Amino acid sequence: MSPSTLAKSTSDIDREAVSALDPEAMADAPIARTPRRNPLRMIVVILLLAAGLLWAVRYVSHMLSHAETDDAYITGYVHQVTPHIGGTILEVLVDENTKVKAGDVLFRLDPRDSEAKVRQAQAQLAQSEALIAFTNAEIANTRAKIDQAQAQFIKVKLDFERQQDLVRTKVASQQEFDNARAAYDSGNANLLASKASFEAMNSGLLVAEAQRQNSRTTLENAQLQLSYNTITAPTAGLTSKRNAELGVYVQPGQSLIAIVEPEVWVEANFKETQLAKMRTGQRAEITIDALSGQAFTGAVESFSPATGAQFAMLPADNATGNFTKVVQRVPVKIHLDAESIRGFEDRLRPGLSAVVSVDLK
Repeated sequence: MSPSTLAKSTSDIDREAVSALDPEAMADAPIARTPRRNPLRMIVVILLLAAGLLWAVRYVSHMLSHAETDDAYITGYVHQVTPHIGGTILEVLVDENTKVKAGDVLFRLDPRDSEAKVRQAQAQLAQSEALIAFTNAEIANTRAKIDQAQAQFIKVKLDFERQQDLVRTKVASQQEFDNARAAYDSGNANLLASKASFEAMNSGLLVAEAQRQNSRTTLENAQLQLSYNTITAPTAGLTSKRNAELGVYVQPGQSLIAIVEPEVWVEANFKETQLAKMRTGQRAEITIDALSGQAFTGAVESFSPATGAQFAMLPADNATGNFTKVVQRVPVKIHLDAESIRGFEDRLRPGLSAVVSVDLK
């Protein structure tokens, strides 16, 4: 006899015993029924198991063929606008979070000090020009004196040579000969002095021209310093928080405002164990935390020449103390496809967190 048959017989015996003792209780007692299985519930369970198995297979396949990291951020060019010279801000022509073009005027400093230096340099240049003009006039005058001395020297030379012949023939006296010789020596000395003065004037002209060049350089530098009072945008982009206001004295190199270029990319820090099969050009899928549900595409563009730890302010020295191996991360530049980010350019800002998955196939 089977267990189910035995259980059924036992149940019948119990019902007969209860019926004999208390017929009314037997009438109120419920009749035990065998539970029936629900086929819809079984189908749902089977479908859930199949879906879970399919998801597990796809997840394992994805993990084996892709390298993924959530240590990734959007990066872009951020230009800090700083003054070249110190000065007081006279005008503020830019607001925060606005678009600017390259060359747009952002700030103007008080230019009075620079203007005074320009005027001083202009006066020095004018003085140098006047000195050169005076030197050229003196050179022309000295050249005329040389010509005059040359003519006088030729005359006294001829007189001296004539007196020499006359002295030999006893026609001229010794006194006349001495006078002719003295005139000859004086004319020669005068000619040499004129030539020496001419050379000195030429040297003075070279000095004056050097001074003029120095004055021009000083003027150009003063004009350049004056131009630094107008602070312009170095590139097109979007301005960030402004750190200077009207009337504030700023120092050279002080950050006044930052401009962020519209071009962005993703810097993903992959573990060194994920780089074995990673190559440039491999496709990547990027999701941004700030844009939930939106996926972007890109490609691996380049790898950092060193791990991130090497660029830290205080790199770890593994040669001292106890050593604990830590998996290093290498920054990888991911280029975003232009078509992929179309319409989202204004929402992709440097610093936003991202998740990057690189297809290693």
